[in-house]
Amino acid sequence: MDSPFPAYLGSCYSPSDAEIPLIKAFIQQKVEAIGSIDKGIKELEDSLAALKAQREANEIIIQKHRALITPIKRLPPDILSTVFLACLPHVELKEASLTRNHPAVVISHVCHQWRQLAFDTPLLWSRIQLILPWVNPESYTPQPDVNDKKVGAHFDSAIQRLYDIVTVWLARSKGCPLSISMEASEGAAGVYTLPKMGILINLMLKSLERLVDLLRGESQRWEQVRFKFAIDSSNPESESQLSRLLLLTPRDVPVLRKATIVIDTLWNTSQGPILEPTNHWDWITIIHGQGLQSLTLACPRAVTNLKVSQVKWAGLTELSLWPYERGPEGGGIHFTTDEALTLLRLCPNLKLCNLAFGTGTPSWDLPWSSPLSSPQPLVARVPDSGSVCRLPHLRSLIIREQSSSCLCRTDRLASALDLPSLHSFSHTGPTNDFDSPNDTPEEERVPCKYPLVKWVQRFGRTITSINLKYTGVPQSIVERCLEELPNLISLTVRSPGTFLESRNLARRSMAVSLADGDSLLKRLTPEVMESGGTATTSPCCLCPKLEELISLLEPEETIQLVFSEESVLKFLEGRAKASLETVPEISRVSKLRYVSVRFANPKVMDLEQELSRKGFNLEGFVGDWSYPAPSTPRAYLLHQIPTTVDHVAGRF
Repeated sequence: MDSPFPAYLGSCYSPSDAEIPLIKAFIQQKVEAIGSIDKGIKELEDSLAALKAQREANEIIIQKHRALITPIKRLPPDILSTVFLACLPHVELKEASLTRNHPAVVISHVCHQWRQLAFDTPLLWSRIQLILPWVNPESYTPQPDVNDKKVGAHFDSAIQRLYDIVTVWLARSKGCPLSISMEASEGAAGVYTLPKMGILINLMLKSLERLVDLLRGESQRWEQVRFKFAIDSSNPESESQLSRLLLLTPRDVPVLRKATIVIDTLWNTSQGPILEPTNHWDWITIIHGQGLQSLTLACPRAVTNLKVSQVKWAGLTELSLWPYERGPEGGGIHFTTDEALTLLRLCPNLKLCNLAFGTGTPSWDLPWSSPLSSPQPLVARVPDSGSVCRLPHLRSLIIREQSSSCLCRTDRLASALDLPSLHSFSHTGPTNDFDSPNDTPEEERVPCKYPLVKWVQRFGRTITSINLKYTGVPQSIVERCLEELPNLISLTVRSPGTFLESRNLARRSMAVSLADGDSLLKRLTPEVMESGGTATTSPCCLCPKLEELISLLEPEETIQLVFSEESVLKFLEGRAKASLETVPEISRVSKLRYVSVRFANPKVMDLEQELSRKGFNLEGFVGDWSYPAPSTPRAYLLHQIPTTVDHVAGRF
């Protein structure tokens, strides 16, 4: 420090009159020095800012020039248009809605070249999804001719916007086959109708007519349709607009290949469901075409009892049939195994089949439940020769049992089928056990009580993928089923208490499910025994060809099949050891590719790191681990009110 008074700094010294001017001069000197330093700093900052600006400008230029040589710019138009098509979501997904966020719209706004190519790719615009609005009945308080007209005008405006958008998409799709997905209701309040909404409903039906006419005008190009409708046929003063889309003839839809039809009855909040007269549906001919290959139905009894004899069953390769669950509370299902067998005899070319079974017994005692108490057969019966029904091409079968009635025991159906190509099987059992007579032999009683046993006994040798949701099945029965599946590659387990001895046990703590999960893994874990330089595996290990194990979560259930980290680690380690080439091929198991499980407790170890530490090769293996989330306060606000249509259609 060059101060002339270094000895006095920081002390109580008081300078003299002669020293004060010297001190002031020194201070001024340092102030000028700071000013000079600040000037230099500013010059450096300006230089740094200029350098940063130059760098940013060069970065932008580099990015623009790199963009010139990106591989996608060198793709020929035919390849690029194929990439565009790969961006399209499935027509049933929310992302497929005709909004500005639709991939086709986004692609067409990238640049002029892409926009022109998008317009020259009509398939990009050939999938049309329409979800029509409806009124919230809780907040609707009509006033004479005021709210009805106001809300009706809003609905008309929304329909007009959809009309304009669909017109554009139809024009851009040119002559391509169309996939149409539409969700709509003829009740102003979704699946509900209120007496106070009568005028509003009539106004909405008039608006809906324009959109229906537009779609019908392009029916010659319909290749796939998916309709989720709530239709009101009880009002003689108004014509059902949505039913006009279902009453098209095969000549109107000559290229239709796939049809999904979900129809819900409207519910009057004061009277219950509005039952459609059976003859109203006798003219539904949209599914009668010669070219129809895939058919999905989830309809009221009156609808599924249409002129099914005119459906070209022999041409179907995919069939999903869900007899209607009447009302938000369920019930009203009627589809028996005898009816299923009658139907399957008409479909020799099926490759995929999805069937649900029920007895048609209403789940409550109300005046309007009586019309379905004695339902007619779903399909006209054909002469039964008593021979086994052979479906040589069926590769995937989904069975869902909604009732424990003897009329719906699918073990009898399994005995009557011959499925030489069956590889994928999914089974959902009823909530109640089947009853069998006390004098029935044990070997016959088990398949009767648990139809899954009969299915795997009949077709276990060919099944490579199985998906189970079956409440109340003892673990011994599940293990017995797995013993019948020597070629199983993929095992998916769903349901709380899947292996519980009774339904009452499903109400116990998570520890019950944890014990079941670990016990299952123990039977799937091979024990490797080494002796004299050779290794062998225990013969009691189930499913030696298993490559995938999936434990799916059921959001609506509080008890899940869960596992401990220790049992999963032993399972992975045992399978990895038994899949090594040092194990003789005759006792070697397949290498795991994918395992997805839910753990009961918070994470303690990294399973894959632990396996790597022990020297196992994890190449090609994917583990999907789900741990319990931290507890959060329970939410009591309902953000979305589910509708009956969603309840019925969500299964497809």
